[in-house]
Amino acid sequence: MAENRLIALRADTDVFTTFEGDNHVLTQLVAKQLLTAYADDIGSMSPVEWVRFAANAVGDRVMKRTAAEAIMQRLVDARQDSEEEGSLFNRGTQVHMFEDREDYLLSSVARRLQGKANEMSEFDAFNAVQDHVLHAATAHIDRVVLEAFVAGIEACEDEQARELLELVCDLYALSVIEEDKAWYIEHRYLSTERAKAVTRGINDRCRKLRPHAEVLVDGFGIPEPLRYAEMLHPENLPG
Repeated sequence: MAENRLIALRADTDVFTTFEGDNHVLTQLVAKQLLTAYADDIGSMSPVEWVRFAANAVGDRVMKRTAAEAIMQRLVDARQDSEEEGSLFNRGTQVHMFEDREDYLLSSVARRLQGKANEMSEFDAFNAVQDHVLHAATAHIDRVVLEAFVAGIEACEDEQARELLELVCDLYALSVIEEDKAWYIEHRYLSTERAKAVTRGINDRCRKLRPHAEVLVDGFGIPEPLRYAEMLHPENLPG
């Protein structure tokens, strides 16, 4: 079992190994931090400012970008807000879609928590909107990853590597949008036809990246022993 890495894989799936490393727990901590910062943002507002804020579905909170502020703003300013399929591959459009989703989900979950605060304890209220809380935190994580990806591409001096990273970044952004396609359609960021274009874009990026699969895997620097299992050796496979 050891030579096929099954012992390590078994340990990773053992629920009693660690709860603190569970993705749901970590995502909850992200959500708690976001909501705390959000409360600080709106806590200093005057009653008039609060009314204006509450009347806006997305809110007036300024996005705290985590990487290369000037680069992100330049991309967003140059975005293509249109139904054209090509706009989905515009980096500014992608960043804008990620930022808007995070802002909307965070402000709406804050309102839901506020509404339930008068009905139950804070703990019960948090659990009552658990799905929404996790969705908001995931949207934040997705946005941070995308912005870090974009900043990394900007810092890359190798032209060939940049072209490859641009394709991988497209694949990441479109995959996230496809995974949350229902939200984007419900909130009119995507039409039915444009939603189909997302899937076509993913397939197109996969086809273009296929010849570079080995290079991309090598880029992660994964040790050879972790990429090998004895039972997968050609000599051990059934004929």
